[in-house]
Amino acid sequence: MPVTKSEMMFFAAGAVFGAAAGANFPLLKEKLGPLLAAAWAGASSAVGDSYADVAKHVAEKVEAVQDAMAEMKHGPVNNETAEPSSV
Repeated sequence: MPVTKSEMMFFAAGAVFGAAAGANFPLLKEKLGPLLAAAWAGASSAVGDSYADVAKHVAEKVEAVQDAMAEMKHGPVNNETAEPSSV
């Protein structure tokens, strides 16, 4: 598959940006360290909260499906609403 001129320009720009960032990494780390640390802490707590919400939602759905399957297999759980058997 041939590489287009646009793709080569993006690759070259990325290589130049990476080389410049690598050469100035100690300075960038010193200047942007607190900002990145704060952003990372906020992002990780937000991801943790959203993951907990998603896990709770999935667990509720799984429980509902399991309850429905058990009810289909064994009949209604509530004995007052169940019809008496004619054995």
